[in-house]
Amino acid sequence: MHIMEGFLPLVWAGFWFLPTIPFLVWGALRVKKLFAEHPEMKLTIAVSAAYMFVLSALKLPSVAGSSSHPTGSGLSTVFYGVGVTSLLASIVLVFQALLLAHGGLTTLGANIFSMGIAGPLAAFAVYKVMQKAGVSMSISVFSAAFLADIMTYVTTSFQLALAYPTNGSVIASFEAFFAIFAIAQIPLAIAEGVLLVIFFNFLAESKPNLLVGVVRTAKPSLKGGRNTVFGAAVVMIIAIAVVANAAVGLLGTDNQGVELIQKIDPNYQPWFSSFFTPGGGLDLALFAVQALIGLAVLVYFIRYLRKKRSDLKSEGS
Repeated sequence: MHIMEGFLPLVWAGFWFLPTIPFLVWGALRVKKLFAEHPEMKLTIAVSAAYMFVLSALKLPSVAGSSSHPTGSGLSTVFYGVGVTSLLASIVLVFQALLLAHGGLTTLGANIFSMGIAGPLAAFAVYKVMQKAGVSMSISVFSAAFLADIMTYVTTSFQLALAYPTNGSVIASFEAFFAIFAIAQIPLAIAEGVLLVIFFNFLAESKPNLLVGVVRTAKPSLKGGRNTVFGAAVVMIIAIAVVANAAVGLLGTDNQGVELIQKIDPNYQPWFSSFFTPGGGLDLALFAVQALIGLAVLVYFIRYLRKKRSDLKSEGS
């Protein structure tokens, strides 16, 4: 869930830009340095952004008859840490705010903080601890993706609770928002964790040198065709879920959040509206465009790795 345009009071909308901007500057400087010292990393950074584009565009059914979005920030977090992830998240969120009317420009600081900073911070810390403790690649990667997703929504719940305390109680308000966002996100966070493990298994088999310095031991938990079959099954399930959600029209957690805000403060109205609001199914089409942009980069990357592996086999023979 992204906090929607105009639904954060002006003071809070401005406040969340303060801790966010330094991370964006750090991320930009970090990307500039990586490109200068390791030009080959341009492709993996593009893939990290594409992965985020694809997953954050998916609106999947969750618990209690609602739907929500994965974040897709786990891949960038594991590879490049929080600074770069915050920058990539800002690109995704600006794209969604301007072209999809999802989230918003006024709430950009809060949304980047939750999706690009708070979630990745928790994920990166746990990932590093697990790797130093010798935990397997698959468990470490799963935990990072799961935490990056869940902590994003926990942070969003806290941000809204601060802005809309129930009868003066931030804790009571947090519990209400948490029940809508974080609880509903658990199955999606699990699915996101599994998907990232599959992707890392593919990298460990196809291009293990990409994982040097990222994981302690690039040992895939699924080998050969089993990883491909399992990955295809997960993608198929996600595709069916997306179609089912579009057909049924489940109420998104962002809509439930708006309803809760209006329940807490019946007199409150958004102080700013999106310049463009897609309707009549156009919003689904635009999310599909976002997903296709990301998929195009991911497909190119996978084909590139397979060609490299094929070339190496040919040289060896």
